[in-house]
Amino acid sequence: MKTPRNYRQKRSESGIAMLIAMFILLLISALAISLMVGAGTESSLANNYRSSAKVYYAALAGLEEGRGRLLPSNPNYLNNTVANFIPTSSVLAVGQVRYITNAATGETVAPATTGNKYFDAEYQQVTGTSIAAAISQTLTSVSSMTSGGTTYPGPFYKWVRIMPATEQTLGIDVNASGGALNNLIPLYYDGATGNLVESLTPPSTAKQVYQVTSFAVLPNGSEKMLEYAVAPVTFNLNFPSALTLAGSQVNFGGANSNQYYVNGTDGSGNPPAVSGCTPTSASVPAIGTTGASNVTNIINGTAGSSTYIGIPSNRTNHYIGGGLSTPSVGNTSLSTTLSTPASLDALVQTITANADAVITPSSGTATQADLPAMSATNPKTVVVNGDFAMTGNYTGYGLLVVTGNFSYSGTTGWAGIILVIGDGTTTFTGSGGGNAEFDGALFAATTKDAAGNELATLGAVNYDISGGGGNGVYYNSCWINKVQAPPTYKILSFREIAFNE
Repeated sequence: MKTPRNYRQKRSESGIAMLIAMFILLLISALAISLMVGAGTESSLANNYRSSAKVYYAALAGLEEGRGRLLPSNPNYLNNTVANFIPTSSVLAVGQVRYITNAATGETVAPATTGNKYFDAEYQQVTGTSIAAAISQTLTSVSSMTSGGTTYPGPFYKWVRIMPATEQTLGIDVNASGGALNNLIPLYYDGATGNLVESLTPPSTAKQVYQVTSFAVLPNGSEKMLEYAVAPVTFNLNFPSALTLAGSQVNFGGANSNQYYVNGTDGSGNPPAVSGCTPTSASVPAIGTTGASNVTNIINGTAGSSTYIGIPSNRTNHYIGGGLSTPSVGNTSLSTTLSTPASLDALVQTITANADAVITPSSGTATQADLPAMSATNPKTVVVNGDFAMTGNYTGYGLLVVTGNFSYSGTTGWAGIILVIGDGTTTFTGSGGGNAEFDGALFAATTKDAAGNELATLGAVNYDISGGGGNGVYYNSCWINKVQAPPTYKILSFREIAFNE
């Protein structure tokens, strides 16, 4: 007997494997499509990020060009390109606008021209007035580079705008008046207090705030607008005399040399001329000090001292200035910046943070060989943390800070400002001779004790030129101001601007 076969069962199971295979194929296909879409999305995101970063840094490069070219020490200083592009003897008035343009080959960048591809529409949004009503000047960027006869383009920013900041343009109620934000009075930054000032007659320590705005556009159309509010870093140094010795006790040894003078008449020495500056007719004391007893010490010498003999009796007429009889030695008042150990040490820190060179001798005494190259047209700001000695035939130019003993010979000199702050000791080294001089102002004060701790009040100051040599110290306002040109522009605020064209 034959066993019957179940053919129907087999027929009902046929095709299952194909269905399973098709389902798996669909899953794989869906996964592949998902991966492709994800890869495309990631690629798009990466491209967008690259584009966003590129246009951001392009705009930032424009800000830095604008900020950097505000500095007189910059070889591409704006006023070197266009005279008085940024006013130096007055403020940049509200309604005055300056542009730096950065056009690609074959295009025109005219931010103040309606209809131009890169028209500055944001100006009216922030000021409430048309750029056409502003008084604008334009110069070109220096961001491109030429090498081997080929010019390579710089970052893709199109223009940089520099204008005076006001309450309205910054969106800040500086005076807390509660009313409408003012757009007529420029703002200033007072470095002495760290505050913004809105005034037509700001204090001497306050400097104008500029808004520096950069607009960048990439070839793919990506745009970015960034803005700084900046103000110059200033030291606000004003000196009451040609040679100022500030301390609880001043010990002074005057020069015996017939050619050595200390003169408080502005411009009385023989320094290189400062371009665009004429010394005033002002006359300050030859030597300024703090306290009547110190005046006596300088004129007659310190009691019981064979070193600090004061001004030699046959050289009293070599100390001139300030409307005083000779010798011209006055009991002077000091500005807040120069009056206490704390304020002086803070000043040294500020100068150090902005110096061209900070020198800390590993041992012994620094010399002029340690200083950077400088000249009458390229003065430097230098801080020496320790003792410093000038010898040989040498003249320095700029702002010099010495925290230890400052010594020099008659064949060395300086044009600008010398601050001996810390040890407060200044010594003539050498046997006389030489005809170099110090033009500007020299200031000495002791702010630290022997262990380096800050004193509560100014300590004793020692100044010894009794060996003679050199032509002396001469007050010069032009050199005092020249070496205080801002070393940098402080960034007060930074923001990205969203704007509607």
